[in-house]
Amino acid sequence: MKTTLFPRRALATLSEHLDNARVVVVSGPRQAGKSELLRMARRTRGGRYLSLDTPADLRLARTDPTGLIETAERPLLIDEIQRGGDPLVFAIKAAVDNDPTRGQFVLAGSTRFLTEPRLSESLAGRARFVDLWPLAQGEIERLDQGDMFVDLLFRGLDVVIDSSPVGERRSAIVDRLLRGGFPEAVLSTSQRARRAFHDDYIRTISQRDITELSRMAQRVDFAKVLRLVAARTASELNTSDLANDAQIGAETMRRYLPLLEAVFMCWRLPAWSANLTSKVVQRPKLHMVDPGLAAALLGVSSEALATPGHPADGQLVETMVAAEIAKQLTWADDTYRMYHWRSRNGREIDIIIERADGMIAGVEVKAAVDVDPHDLRHLAWMRERLGERWAGGVLLHLGDRARRWGTRLASAPINALWQAK
Repeated sequence: MKTTLFPRRALATLSEHLDNARVVVVSGPRQAGKSELLRMARRTRGGRYLSLDTPADLRLARTDPTGLIETAERPLLIDEIQRGGDPLVFAIKAAVDNDPTRGQFVLAGSTRFLTEPRLSESLAGRARFVDLWPLAQGEIERLDQGDMFVDLLFRGLDVVIDSSPVGERRSAIVDRLLRGGFPEAVLSTSQRARRAFHDDYIRTISQRDITELSRMAQRVDFAKVLRLVAARTASELNTSDLANDAQIGAETMRRYLPLLEAVFMCWRLPAWSANLTSKVVQRPKLHMVDPGLAAALLGVSSEALATPGHPADGQLVETMVAAEIAKQLTWADDTYRMYHWRSRNGREIDIIIERADGMIAGVEVKAAVDVDPHDLRHLAWMRERLGERWAGGVLLHLGDRARRWGTRLASAPINALWQAK
């Protein structure tokens, strides 16, 4: 019988940061595995673990944060740190100001409250950050080597093509998409159990996390807005249209969307421009953090996605690919930034990846088996404009084979994302 614990590639990053910084902050969605990551770190590093979801630990952190910090064994690993409030963070700041020893604190939170300027400035130069997403597909499969697509892409398309696996059947990819990456959803033994997890997850976020961040949520139909966001996953963000559909003011929606991002329900993929044309669309794309959660909000079933043609088919597959790539960027060998690109005359590339040295790669997504040169036309256009800066372009699809399509262009099955090595 397989263990219910999954390997986390973020553990190596966390360990490295502990060796080099006084504080490490682990941020990510609720139920993504932060608590288990902290326990993994404690098993290898020792120290004390506290969860502020536990009433006794929360009471101690709120009533005597300085006393807690001064007496606790190091490293002190605090889960759900956002519940402790500002005094706890400031007590940690005072402690590390008085003692420059590395590896003193690991702080994990389900909201981005530590990225607020006044708090992030208090830990500036003292903290390193680890983004923990829901499980990557290679982690779910417990692959020793995998989840390396981004690094392989910049090493050359021949490497990607030669290491690409035979593609999985559409039904298998659909199952992965609907399951998503939250550990409890992955371990669910039935669609009914998985649906119950997603329903409970949405309820917890709306009734607890959002309301702890802002009372504004009490005046907005959170579930309705979230369903509308899910319906727009992998689409450019138009705040006014979203507000109209939600029947709330555009300004209210502009204040509300950051709350959804703060609790990691969705994220923005910024637009990319290298001055190739003055007619570039600058709106970000909006993605749900997890394709399984998006599908649950939309009520999409495996039966609905069994054959091509469902209205959400392409969007959900693109969100799945975007999430897998975003996860890989958190442990990749090089430093990358991720974007999308579209011009006003109709050219677009779903994902642009820019390496720190300025090299560019493009990724297109097609929720279909068949691929022809027309599908790669925008990647080819970008290749010609960028010249030597173009590392390569790949069209990921539901077919079973990788293939070259000329100089620095290729297609590959979607599972190359986690199985190419």
